[in-house]
Amino acid sequence: MNDSQIVQVGLASFGMSGKVFHAPFIERNPNFNLKLILERSKSNSKELYPNARIVRSFEELISDNEIELIVINTPTYLHYEMAKQALLAGKHIVLEKPMTATSQQSEELINIAKEQNLLIAVYHNKRLEGGFKTVKKLLSENKLGALKNCHISMHRYKPEIGVKLWKEGDYSGAGLLYDIGSHLIDQCLDLFGWPINVEADLQIQRKDSQVIDYFYITLKYKNFNAVIVSDMLTQENKPSFHVIGSKASYIKYGKDTQEGSLVEGNVNWEKLGEDLEENYGILTLNENGNTEKIKTENGSYIEFYQNVFEALRHDATLLITPKQAQDVIKMIEWIQESSNTK
Repeated sequence: MNDSQIVQVGLASFGMSGKVFHAPFIERNPNFNLKLILERSKSNSKELYPNARIVRSFEELISDNEIELIVINTPTYLHYEMAKQALLAGKHIVLEKPMTATSQQSEELINIAKEQNLLIAVYHNKRLEGGFKTVKKLLSENKLGALKNCHISMHRYKPEIGVKLWKEGDYSGAGLLYDIGSHLIDQCLDLFGWPINVEADLQIQRKDSQVIDYFYITLKYKNFNAVIVSDMLTQENKPSFHVIGSKASYIKYGKDTQEGSLVEGNVNWEKLGEDLEENYGILTLNENGNTEKIKTENGSYIEFYQNVFEALRHDATLLITPKQAQDVIKMIEWIQESSNTK
């Protein structure tokens, strides 16, 4: 590749998000060069990415004239100000989800990007997980018939308050609704579009919690409901997807394998995204009750940065557009208005 085509990247944080979801995919893609990494006091990235230079301030990161793309994977309450700074400095940006804490902030960033002719890509990576891709394929192939009900859930067992105060404390964009909720809302909007109405049960369940840590939300469509559920107190294995149609139903257990492999650090890149066979979903025909094991589509986080490159260099459409990411925030705001937090 012509060196002038390579996208020079600055990474705004090297916590878990940077280590697991961003740096490995930027480094592995020959279309990118991870040039700068922001670490305000530590130097943890040096061992893994010795060719990247560590900088100590966001101002230093965005002032480098060679940097074309800034990855803003910082806490949600910082997204708006940092993204605005980067855009006004003439940089394209990747924003970790959720895009911002408010839809008004998202709107302003979208308008600035349009004025500056810059790109905003939002990292809703659960669109690229195998279970979701399998459900989307089954629906597109009409394997289930007319949809009757859809239940998507992601449960955790974390009864203690976490150390990440920006997720657990009194910060804008904190709490489970913005964290896991933004993923599940994005999946529903991608599958089904904007609902007619919403009903939401939002709760604070854990002792000393300051933020929403449970939600049960029903998105109401014309002929079916889509339910999304998450909490921090569930230990037992529950389905991640249960979709019921007029012809058949599909149920799937188990988490996507990509995150676990990346966290452990022993990534087999040739098999990254392959599901465990014991977690393949089951399709059950309504007519006769016959069942079929459905191989899970391969997860593909790797698609995200390749798509960003194609959008930057070849005007490809983003997998997740800024408008779609903003719609997630608008939905969160609607949900909050529709609920009495307990």
